This record gives sequence, structure tokens and C-alpha cells, in this order.
Amino acid sequence: MTPLVLGLALAVAAPAPKTADEPPPAKLDGEWVVESMDGPKTDAAGTGAITARFTDGKVSIKEPKRDKAEEAAYTVDLTKKPATIDIRPDQGPKDQVILGIIEVKGDTMKLCFAHGGMGDRPTEFKGDPEKGVMFITLKRVKADK
Repeated sequence: MTPLVLGLALAVAAPAPKTADEPPPAKLDGEWVVESMDGPKTDAAGTGAITARFTDGKVSIKEPKRDKAEEAAYTVDLTKKPATIDIRPDQGPKDQVILGIIEVKGDTMKLCFAHGGMGDRPTEFKGDPEKGVMFITLKRVKADK
């Protein structure tokens, strides 16, 4: 057997890389509706009517109390445990970055961050009014078929 044929035979018989067993990266793009909120300045009456639309590194948040949606850029690092999200609002100080963690499983998104960009990145999915940590659970809005 020539070295080339032997190499090809070994390559074909080799097991697939471990990354093949890992689930595909979470997909944020789409419209999400707030299911619950815990932390500072939560208004339970507003949940369900607050929506977030994620597209191409931008998020647009619409609340019924406001005439205009709030816009922000975001970046996500899914390689970290828990995954991190950095949100840069279009309004406010130019260098403001809201540090958070994020988890997407199926049609449920968990988002936890220091409210108003104050404080360190949370380490767990739990709201804390005293520390200014906001925890939000969102559900994906299914597209009409």
C-alpha cells in the first residue's frame, strides 16, 4: 500500500472532531417578547408588551410607554461560560458598555446585566435590586406561516 493510500484510509476511518457533537451556536436574530423581569425598576405590568428585535449586531427595544424604540449595538461571546453580551446603547455616553451574560435554549433567552451599565458583569442568572442587577427572560416570537 502506498503512503498516500494508507494516509487516506486512516483519514477516512478517523473519528469526527469533538466539535461535531456540540450544539450549533445560539441564534439571537429575530423578535423576542419579555416574559419576566427581576431586579431594579421592574414593572410587571409592562412585561409581555416589551419586545426586543435582534438583527446583525443591533438590538431594538420597544416599550408601550415610549414613542420610539431604544437602539443599541451588541456583541456576544458564546465561548465563555456563561456566554457574555456587551451592549452599547445609541443614547447616552459614547463609551458606555452594559456588561451582561446571556443564555439561549430553544425559544427561551435569559439575559442578566448591571442595570444602567453600572457595576460588574453578573456571574449568575439572578436579579438583585440592591446591586442593580436586572434579570430578564424572553420568549421568541414565532413567525406566522
